[in-house]
Amino acid sequence: MRLRLVPGWSAAAILLLEFALFTALLARPGQPQTFANLDNVALILKYSGIYGIAAIGAAMIIGAGGIDLAPGAVIALASVITGHLFTVEGWPLAAAIPAGLATGFLSGACAAALVVLARLPPFIATLGVMGIARGAAFLITEGRFYDLSRWVAAGSAPLGVPLSAWPGLLMIVLAAVFQAVMTATALGRHVLAVGGNETAARFAGVRVGRVKTFVYVAGGALAALAGVVLAVVQGQGKADLASGYELDIIAAAVVGGASLSGGRTSVVGAVIGALIFGVLRNALTQIPGGTFADRLILGVAVLLVVVMDRLATREAR
Repeated sequence: MRLRLVPGWSAAAILLLEFALFTALLARPGQPQTFANLDNVALILKYSGIYGIAAIGAAMIIGAGGIDLAPGAVIALASVITGHLFTVEGWPLAAAIPAGLATGFLSGACAAALVVLARLPPFIATLGVMGIARGAAFLITEGRFYDLSRWVAAGSAPLGVPLSAWPGLLMIVLAAVFQAVMTATALGRHVLAVGGNETAARFAGVRVGRVKTFVYVAGGALAALAGVVLAVVQGQGKADLASGYELDIIAAAVVGGASLSGGRTSVVGAVIGALIFGVLRNALTQIPGGTFADRLILGVAVLLVVVMDRLATREAR
């Protein structure tokens, strides 16, 4: 009997079971529900959206057989660039946001060049990009942070959507777009072909370099978008934002069905993985002492999923 890593639909079942479990655990007789209410669900979507947007890029990179350690640093740098140009240089927000997004394209292009042209292992290449991006953010801020909240009007609703709803909305829309790319286009099939067997994909006529460039540039751009959204919604740009997000983002993609061996991934599953960890963190804050356990639980979950993935890969051979 073959062991299988839970695909996206199984991750959705886990999310529903998790939500039901915490709803029951946090219920208090005669008191309003503090977990399963619309305001709290909106809060979960707000914060999970930041992880989820970046996890979409991570899912594609992992599917192509790569890994990206830089999204947390790119999120911070994008927030810093946006905040600096908006609050210090006096740029309009509509111009500062594209500049913040450009940092993601640049970081993704740098990672792609190191992987494709210099042939560095993705771990080393993206570790270097992570250090450069984080260092650049600290150089720009000089230890300060940019307060965007003073300049962004309270109750702002671009296109009629409240600022707090934008992270979750963007996450859902982008998940639908990139899931379609991965499942219904030749590019998506090429990404998985490269991750499954790069040599065979090359002999089959797949332009491996272009595929790898696409996933790393897309991953960088999505991380930068998460940083811009974080800066505008949270109202601050800081060099130490998103510290440790790398593990969370990779974990969301893996729990959602991406194989660290490459060749298999799920964009929608990555978003569901981000929501699983978002629900977990939200619920633990309502349990006395629970916040101290979130990193432990995350680490255990990642190890279990990776072990299951290795066993499934070995059984399939």
